[in-house]
Amino acid sequence: MTAWAALSTMVHLIAIAMWLGGIVFFLVVSGPAVHELEPHIAIKTMNQARIGLENLAWIAIGLLLLTGIVNLLARLPPTGSMFSRAFAIVLSVKIILFGAMVLHHGLQVFKYAPTIAQLTADLPRGLNAWPEPLLSHWRRWFLLLKINAALGPIVVLLSLALVKN
Repeated sequence: MTAWAALSTMVHLIAIAMWLGGIVFFLVVSGPAVHELEPHIAIKTMNQARIGLENLAWIAIGLLLLTGIVNLLARLPPTGSMFSRAFAIVLSVKIILFGAMVLHHGLQVFKYAPTIAQLTADLPRGLNAWPEPLLSHWRRWFLLLKINAALGPIVVLLSLALVKN
């Protein structure tokens, strides 16, 4: 393995750790922590955490795309030969699941986040509970996050299968 391939693999691992780590942190720490806060503060805090997670995820996605291509090119067999059938199947499934994760993240950012941000900006001061329209959008946003939290480890396991192959 060349130094560039090793560096690319390391950055790839760091990027997946950033994305999945951010998702897990949001689900395990940020989400439950806001239940202890007043609704107005909780909503503003969740919105700021969402923005941070989305930015972190886009950076990780960009790094994963770039390093994934570099890693694949580094593993290309000599001219004239092909990847094994098993390698091609595992790689295809991994790419499809990664694409689904990116699609889910895109839905979070471009479909639900603008409404969440607008409803958060329009909050009245003396709020006793989460407004239902805002809560509904957050539930959809969280559902996509949970789906990505489930798909992420599968993609990682498929990556391990590619390395073994």
